[in-house]
Amino acid sequence: MTVTVHSRNRVMQTFSRWDVPKEFVDPMYNYLVYGFGPGSCFTSVLANDFYNAIGSSHPNNTVNAFKSLAGWINEYCPTEAYGSYEAVKHWLKLSADERRAVLEYNDLIYTPKEETWMALKEPEPVEPVLY
Repeated sequence: MTVTVHSRNRVMQTFSRWDVPKEFVDPMYNYLVYGFGPGSCFTSVLANDFYNAIGSSHPNNTVNAFKSLAGWINEYCPTEAYGSYEAVKHWLKLSADERRAVLEYNDLIYTPKEETWMALKEPEPVEPVLY
């Protein structure tokens, strides 16, 4: 799936609202938008298996970082993309068009039409929100 900088910024703003650490943001973004496996730790978080998430986590990750991520998931993550290992497997099998439809429906990214209008209104490229 191709998204513009406008849609990328829209998703990134949701992470910043929960103060999700940058090292958590990239795997989650790539999982939602591109359907990339998020790794064992984040797969466990998405599957609601914090026992295995903590066990497979980097030693520098903190409980507060996981709390921020859990808050973000609860508020912004599409329900189709989390809740069990089966839900994660299902999300990873979706086509780019299917993922896009869910992300648009959940207001995480703009529709192609909205992206086009935004690009026409703002001819200069907008730099992505740097987290």
